[in-house]
Amino acid sequence: MAQADLARDADRELAREREALLAAVEAGAEQALALSRWMGANPELSLEERETSRRYVEWLRDGGFGVGTGAAGMETAFVASRGSARAPFTAALLAEMDALPEIGHACGHNLSGPASLLAASALATVLPDDVLRLLVVGCPAEEIGVGKKRLVRGGAFEGVDVALMAHASDMRRAHRLFLGNRKLELIYHGKASHAAAYPEQGRNALDGVISFFVAVGLLRQQLSRDARIHGIVSDGGQAPNVIPERAAARVWVRALDTDLLAETTERVLACARGAAELTGTELEVLEEAGGSPPMRANLPLAACYRRQLEHLGLPETAHAPQEAIGSSDITHVSHALPTIHPNFPICQRGRNLELHTRAFAEATGTPDGEAGLLEAARALALCVHELARCPAARAEVASAGSAPPPSGPE
Repeated sequence: MAQADLARDADRELAREREALLAAVEAGAEQALALSRWMGANPELSLEERETSRRYVEWLRDGGFGVGTGAAGMETAFVASRGSARAPFTAALLAEMDALPEIGHACGHNLSGPASLLAASALATVLPDDVLRLLVVGCPAEEIGVGKKRLVRGGAFEGVDVALMAHASDMRRAHRLFLGNRKLELIYHGKASHAAAYPEQGRNALDGVISFFVAVGLLRQQLSRDARIHGIVSDGGQAPNVIPERAAARVWVRALDTDLLAETTERVLACARGAAELTGTELEVLEEAGGSPPMRANLPLAACYRRQLEHLGLPETAHAPQEAIGSSDITHVSHALPTIHPNFPICQRGRNLELHTRAFAEATGTPDGEAGLLEAARALALCVHELARCPAARAEVASAGSAPPPSGPE
């Protein structure tokens, strides 16, 4: 048979598999939507996602996945696998599950988690085990920033070539970045005294906190636009007539670049030390768990996802990768292996819908929200399929590794 004929046959077979994947997504759509609706009505907080995790695991076991629970020492984390260890390509789909206090699934994990499960089920139905080894990693505690960090350190991604998931938004973009995040607690220790009778005997710890925020306010005008500082007074004393002997602030420092994050954090700490010297108080600095590095981009992997959007006839919105971003523990995964975290829209084009709001939680249960879940499942499944069937695309992703994010607009 001529080379051209062989190529045409191969193209037809790939097209047939793509159509089979889309059909498998449609066949499993109602199960995914039912799970999403249940999650929306029954939100579970970080590290308490017991019923959500159980339902994820039950779905995957019913689909022929072997599942190991309690991954990385977390009760609700798991690693599900299907396919041969000798397969030339291993992909991990990440399934988040936790909700936010008071406002429920205002980050849309009730869409992104089921979308990963649905994509995994379609891939397992269509692709042979000797072509693709597929993992589904149950990721708890994204909202407090610890789940994926522990999974990386626990070896959940060893031997994995790529990791991917998609996140609900008012945007559609294949390439999306995250800010690195340092979480600090600044505790000022002073000396208590009667605020009216003996003020000169006191050392006001709250003055230390206030002086710190004044200094940060002055610092902001010299900061790079790729850095963020925000914080709260977490302890301001107990009574107005007692000079506070203890006061504290919780401060988060974020930046797009690792060096900028370190530099900005040091400048914030200099403000904190200066405030202590100014007020005659002592400063104690604690670093909270849940910090994360900046996202490391893999542009060929993002381009592969973009090709699936184009195949589906879904144009991206005009948002830069660093526009309207926060932080996420997925950045720990991105420093271990090629990783993407694209956005899918859950509202009509042109409408602004902000994360971590009641309006966002409500939007996840609308027809647009459910359409977004299915879009994500289709695009994720097609992206993994292309990489599984195209060694050249895999090689491009692998050779790119992880690139530092840009310091300015793309």
